[in-house]
Amino acid sequence: MFVGRLAKEPNIVNFADGKKVVNITLAVSRSFKNSKGEIETDFFQIAFWDFLVDYVIENIKVGMGLVIKGRIQTTPRELANGYVLETPTLIGEKLMFFESLNLQANLEEEKNEE
Repeated sequence: MFVGRLAKEPNIVNFADGKKVVNITLAVSRSFKNSKGEIETDFFQIAFWDFLVDYVIENIKVGMGLVIKGRIQTTPRELANGYVLETPTLIGEKLMFFESLNLQANLEEEKNEE
């Protein structure tokens, strides 16, 4: 499971066969401080396929808190030298919110008032 915030707008890719995928970037804060006493953030690319694409597009906004259950899938990619590299991809299978859309709207209003 990944728990974090949507870092930027989702990116939709449509394929010729009618399938589509939406890729999101999830910002996940580490649970410990580095040597400078700061908490670092990692950014993960996560792909959602099929029926989840429309749900993701319609329901999430940048900055929203998300909990994502998924899996790591490896895809073989052949390099120019003939070497095959297994590239990991994060595939989202379930999506939950830890903030409501109303809370997000209220936070945006407060930010605009400042």
